[in-house]
Amino acid sequence: MRKIVIILSIFLVGCVSTKNLFSSLGNSQDDNYGYSVNNPILIGEYSNWQKNAELTFFYLSKLTYDKKPLQYILHATVEKPDNQPRKKESLPLRFGVPSSLGGKFLDLYVVVPHGTTDTLKLYFDEEIKGSLKIPKGFEFNMNQTNNIYR
Repeated sequence: MRKIVIILSIFLVGCVSTKNLFSSLGNSQDDNYGYSVNNPILIGEYSNWQKNAELTFFYLSKLTYDKKPLQYILHATVEKPDNQPRKKESLPLRFGVPSSLGGKFLDLYVVVPHGTTDTLKLYFDEEIKGSLKIPKGFEFNMNQTNNIYR
């Protein structure tokens, strides 16, 4: 019973910290924020890239474009431009999985607003923490259910 209480407590603390992270999101005034490899969305909140990937998908699941949910098309990694900050490459911590990929890559998510043919590419840096904003044209609603369609 005690183990269950501890696990539930950790889960609830994780949910609260995620809500706090997204509670003060503002709209970006920059036209290419998130749309360009030179100006990615900096979402490296955690020191582990796998947790940041989960955070990215959560962030995407709360976005709409012109009030339309997003259809998930593709996830890929692209090389990061040389002028962007990089995280030090780390040694494998557990089970041969590194906590960092060395800051060499950005994650590219291709989405389409549901019911349209508009293809949108969003770039994320999942290892560098920065000021998290909402790209132009998108709306973020923390209370909506997961809206990513496959």
